[in-house]
Amino acid sequence: MPRNLLNRVLPARAQLRERWFLRPFNALLHDPALWATHRKNVLKAFAVGLFASFMPIPGQTVLSTLAGLWLRVNLPVVVLASWFANPVTIGPMYYACYRVGSWLLDRQPGGFPDAVTFEWLWSEIGRVWQPLLLGCLVLGTVVTALSVLLLNQIWIRMSRRRFRERRRFHPWRRQPPA
Repeated sequence: MPRNLLNRVLPARAQLRERWFLRPFNALLHDPALWATHRKNVLKAFAVGLFASFMPIPGQTVLSTLAGLWLRVNLPVVVLASWFANPVTIGPMYYACYRVGSWLLDRQPGGFPDAVTFEWLWSEIGRVWQPLLLGCLVLGTVVTALSVLLLNQIWIRMSRRRFRERRRFHPWRRQPPA
């Protein structure tokens, strides 16, 4: 089921080759491993994209795509997983990372002023960057590992259920003696 769903949802390689903005990358995108939808490839791609989404840098999608090309994993899954950090989730996600990093470094997390200004943000970045980066690395690793384990179990159980259903309804299956 997961493979069939991915094959239905993900764009075809031929469609992407025709896009004008991807033409310069046709030499890189010819590798079949970048489009494979088997379990291990998809899980690696999901891990790369999700971990990259926790990095507090601009261009997470570009970073994860380059890592996906280097590791030869499913590129569409890498890009989709890297979008976990979006404008809705990025605030709570980075705040949780900052709190975890502050706890690990045994620092007291700072408070917010009544009016957040650019000057205040710029003055606080020197104090905040270490706990934020550590928290992003730790939470990125933990969330990625747990998500990959969960996705792996879901994939295996769905595949086993589908195999059992296919075996049960096979027309040439030998019937047990009555």
